[in-house]
Amino acid sequence: MSGARNVKGGLVLLSLGLAAGLAMSLYAFAPLVPVPRALAHYDDLPRRLIRLSHIAAIMLPLINVAVGPWLDRLDLRPAARGAASWLLLGGAVGLPLALALEAFVPALIPLHPSAPPALAFCAGAFIVSAGAWRTDFGRGGAGKETRDAHPHHARAADA
Repeated sequence: MSGARNVKGGLVLLSLGLAAGLAMSLYAFAPLVPVPRALAHYDDLPRRLIRLSHIAAIMLPLINVAVGPWLDRLDLRPAARGAASWLLLGGAVGLPLALALEAFVPALIPLHPSAPPALAFCAGAFIVSAGAWRTDFGRGGAGKETRDAHPHHARAADA
């Protein structure tokens, strides 16, 4: 059950993203702790990257939670379903970390360490979209029973 992995992982990652937001709030408005030197200027790229990291740390896990219950019902081969699951989770872990790394080590920005996890997450989302496109949601739900009854699969089974 690939989708269950995404729901569980998304919920755990969501709590980590919320904890990161709480840590950011310690220096954001009325600083309780000194602002980290790399984030001293509000409009500088490192501070924007750390804010983007926080957004990714919240939204990508939420997308995993939203997609997870549907993943096993989509008209996808098991390998594609597993790949989508791992790509979505890998992106949800990797993108916030890579953006934070870019914020604290600006010399890495030209190497684009955030690109691979962003592309991985998008690839997972594209696989899910392809499965959604192929799934007939009007047949009383989607899943193996629906896929087996689908004319495309019936022709493939007859061949």
